[in-house]
Amino acid sequence: MRQPIRLHRRLALTGVLVVAVSACGSSSSTKAAPSGGGATAASATINLAFNADMQVPDPDVFYEIEGNAVTTSVYEGLVRYKPDSTEIEPAVAQSYTKSADGLTYTFVLRSGVKFHDGTTVDSAAAKASFERRTKVNSAPAYMLADVASYETPNPSTFVVKMKHTVSAFLDYLAAPYGPKLVSPKVLTDQAGSDFAQTYLKTHDAGTGPFTMTEFVPGDHYTLTRFDAYWGGKPEVASINISIIPDISTQRLKLESGDLSMIIHGLSRSDIETLSKDSKFQVKRFPSLFKSLLFVNENKGAFKDQAMRTALGSAIDKQKIVTDVYGEDGALSTQMYPAGELPAGMADDASVFDVAKLTAAAKSSSTKKIDLAYSSDDARNQRVANFVQTQLQAAGLDVTTRGIPIAQVFDLPNHPDQAPDLLLATVNPDAAHPDTWARIFYSTKGSLNWLQCSVPAADQAMDEGLAATDPAAIQTDYGKAGDLIAAAGCFVTIADVKEVVVAAAGYTNFVHQEPSLFTIRFGDLKLK
Repeated sequence: MRQPIRLHRRLALTGVLVVAVSACGSSSSTKAAPSGGGATAASATINLAFNADMQVPDPDVFYEIEGNAVTTSVYEGLVRYKPDSTEIEPAVAQSYTKSADGLTYTFVLRSGVKFHDGTTVDSAAAKASFERRTKVNSAPAYMLADVASYETPNPSTFVVKMKHTVSAFLDYLAAPYGPKLVSPKVLTDQAGSDFAQTYLKTHDAGTGPFTMTEFVPGDHYTLTRFDAYWGGKPEVASINISIIPDISTQRLKLESGDLSMIIHGLSRSDIETLSKDSKFQVKRFPSLFKSLLFVNENKGAFKDQAMRTALGSAIDKQKIVTDVYGEDGALSTQMYPAGELPAGMADDASVFDVAKLTAAAKSSSTKKIDLAYSSDDARNQRVANFVQTQLQAAGLDVTTRGIPIAQVFDLPNHPDQAPDLLLATVNPDAAHPDTWARIFYSTKGSLNWLQCSVPAADQAMDEGLAATDPAAIQTDYGKAGDLIAAAGCFVTIADVKEVVVAAAGYTNFVHQEPSLFTIRFGDLKLK
């Protein structure tokens, strides 16, 4: 099976110009903003901040976490995930069917759906959108790599024929990085030699509840309500997004009213303090986000299977969850994010017992452990400190160091620089278990940073991706998870929730588990 090509998702950026963006005046507000910018009541103009600049808003190129608030507000796919669920529901398609052999998908499109330029969505537009993704051939193109052909028997029916069964295909389509509908008029008018990529770096061609009226890289982005949206006119009139890398500055701006909400990045103490202020509300959502410890089987102390096997039980995961995440996390008990497989499959539960690692460490030829953590999430350092203390209690000499996320992504190219242990908080592309297992756990996984190899698990993943029976799919990925757990190359620690802190006046927060760092702003209501 083809491996997904994973681009670096920039979760942190230094040296970025910090700009506070003024409210957009191009759309009328349904409610007036209160004095102070909207900290104590809902405003139809929402001011947000990103921790980092996003790459480009082109849906066939974009492949980050920071920026989901833009791309998923502007573009839509044929299907999507239900709120806080791994179930899939229609979106631009009003219905869909899959053949029993898993080789044919038929989508009936909603009538009257318009692109932002006024063009009507039809099957020809869907076909052109899907074909463009393959032509652009950027990171998300892997989702369509196994398509054999597209058919448009009538304007409202779009048919996808597969080369072979891909059990994750509908999840690809529902993913935040999945194929989106792009206006055929834009693709024709702006075609050039790059399939409209130049144009879509700073413009949009979607069907979503918002249209992109400004996109200034490294500076600000402005989204404006699309009044003709098929799902109903949003109550939010505009969204202004500035780039503010420092979360402390974001919090000050939230408290002063310059920001309407903070959609990620606040520390546990910040969240606890703000939750006690009646001007704000704290919203928590389940998400496919996991604190994961990568173990290097290729060098150092953990080349020894006995050391790897004993490692998981030497880490007091419950204490880490309690002290670092509190109610914003839950103890991980599976090798997959919570919800991707039924409870009890791919078990990663262990009883805290340092004695097992202590015994294994006595016969280890080296006791020096290099524990690195990705510095994109401040909580990673705290988790690393807990792990350091617990492993030192087992007789190991552990040092910790933070490394930038860009360096983390580059580790497979520099195995000599790889640490013995690497801590990161990571997410899959979608809710299907293949989009977790194949990316992080498979031998050729693009985010298998310390290059663990369990060939039998790779085979189980391939069988799961080719399966058609839901029970067989779960069994295959459960087997892959069990084999990975037995190899000791990964220790899961916590399932981490999404936390949004917003002004008190907003209601109807809708969140989708795989779409991190955003909510569905088109569904947001104002009191």
